[in-house]
Amino acid sequence: MNQNQLKRDWPWHIGGVLLGLVVVFAFLTGHTVGTATTYERVTGHILQFFVPEYVAKTSHYFREAAPVADWQVMFVLGLLLSGVIGRYFVTRARGEEIPLMWAEHFGAHQGKRYFQAFLGGFLLLFGSRLAGGCTSGLFISGASQLAISALIFAGAMFASGIVTAKLLYRGRDLR
Repeated sequence: MNQNQLKRDWPWHIGGVLLGLVVVFAFLTGHTVGTATTYERVTGHILQFFVPEYVAKTSHYFREAAPVADWQVMFVLGLLLSGVIGRYFVTRARGEEIPLMWAEHFGAHQGKRYFQAFLGGFLLLFGSRLAGGCTSGLFISGASQLAISALIFAGAMFASGIVTAKLLYRGRDLR
């Protein structure tokens, strides 16, 4: 892949094919694609180091997802690393620190952008673990199996995304 390919946005169908290959690989190896359980595993690992008796006594939380570094933890680390690589090679190559549409609506303060992204991700992760599931696991793995619950969730997720975008960007053309 040359530098010019990295500087422009990738077509949606390339990302779709790559995600499909990840899902096929996961199924062939006996796994599903999901990431929220990694939160439990990493937290359990950290707590086990400092307060092992707490992890051992926990009746529910760490028994469902034992604190081990398994394929899922490596998958999430890979997602994080690929995001950092993409940020460095793609976004910086274009000279874009804060997306223009974001800056026009919320301001160009980088710390505020990162804080809001972190807070949104934390709330999404907390909510998915509170509900005992994983949004990406249900959407990607469930929809690829045509599970009715996943298809209903996908519709609700896209509908809530549209409503949220309309509220945040009030009347702007989002194209």
